[in-house]
Amino acid sequence: MQILQRLKPAVPRRGLYLLAAASWGAAGLLLAWRGWEILGVPRSPVVPALVGGIIAGIVFFRYFFRRIADRIIGRIRSMPLDRPCLFSFLDWRGYGMMAGMITLGVLLRTTGVVPPFLLAPLYLMMSVALLASSFRFAAVGVRG
Repeated sequence: MQILQRLKPAVPRRGLYLLAAASWGAAGLLLAWRGWEILGVPRSPVVPALVGGIIAGIVFFRYFFRRIADRIIGRIRSMPLDRPCLFSFLDWRGYGMMAGMITLGVLLRTTGVVPPFLLAPLYLMMSVALLASSFRFAAVGVRG
């Protein structure tokens, strides 16, 4: 057990906040890029998709993702260790939710079940919510 403790990739709590910010920010940027890429499909209404996606993303963050981010922040804050494991910024449920969201996003994009004019705002909505959460994690991480 002693060997496992020494091999554990431990970071200060501040590092967990910044890792959460980086990973959620990267996911948000990827989805923004994918949403923008989808808007390049002929006959996609660019302006309504952008405006709709951004407004929906703000609402989605306010009523859903903000609570998730606050729960993660509280969980990190209450960890008993000064240097928790690098991967503990999410719990098992969080990793499951992340895997499910990635899978759903890939399926929606590759199957063609959702038309591009609906898929682009959905991707943009998720990107805004993820980026706002990322800024929240970063602010807590910088403040300490």
